Amino acid sequence: MASIKDTQTQLEVASEVISESDELIIEIKDLWRKFFENTPAEVQALRGVNFRVERGEFITIMGPSGSGKSTLLTILGCMAPVTSGQVFIDGTEITKMNQRKLSNIRKEKIGFVFQDIFLIDTISALENVLLPLLPYGIKKEDEQRAKELMRIAGLEDRMKHKPTELSGGQKQRVAICRALINDPPIVLADEPTGNLDSQTGGEILELLRKINYEKNVTIIAVSHDPKLAEFSSRDVMITDGEITRDRINPFRNHNVS
Repeated sequence: MASIKDTQTQLEVASEVISESDELIIEIKDLWRKFFENTPAEVQALRGVNFRVERGEFITIMGPSGSGKSTLLTILGCMAPVTSGQVFIDGTEITKMNQRKLSNIRKEKIGFVFQDIFLIDTISALENVLLPLLPYGIKKEDEQRAKELMRIAGLEDRMKHKPTELSGGQKQRVAICRALINDPPIVLADEPTGNLDSQTGGEILELLRKINYEKNVTIIAVSHDPKLAEFSSRDVMITDGEITRDRINPFRNHNVS
């Protein structure tokens, strides 16, 4: 078990590396999230979290169930309020925003990949990728972009297939393409390999790494899968609502097939 001194060193090293960059895309300052506040049932899901993310990083957030990692992800996704503290997305503070402005941030800045894939079975894989654009009108260039994303994901021959005709791994690839259709600078992934076998999960991780490396998309992935940390440039541990480890991954393999 790592000592307190070791943990402090890991946090300091990561902080020093990130502080040298002027390319911050996410910054969190003294973030608290409490449930049932000021009652006997009060839960402190996040406790004074400070966290900075440089543009183009691939970060894994790990921790036991109930540690606060999923709460952090929903706040970063502009889907949950904070109790106190500040959250900046690409230089814009989101903690005081109304729902309309938060919706615009989600549309312009963030793509989501969920453990439960949420594809619509009655339309094609290509149409599922284009779905987030439906309220704004789908243009010809949008369709071309969707096809290019599906080509990168190895789905050239599956564009017209419906989800019921796809494997689990192919469905998750469609979901990743859908997350990227708005060209967001940030992708938030919640257990992206949670429902997949080890081989298929590895293929999904390779795809995420490829997108991160080739398109400089910032990826923050919450997972229980230790293999995910091998693909990331930095791994973070949350325990009892606090960051207890934050370290750069010196062994990451940047070779992308």
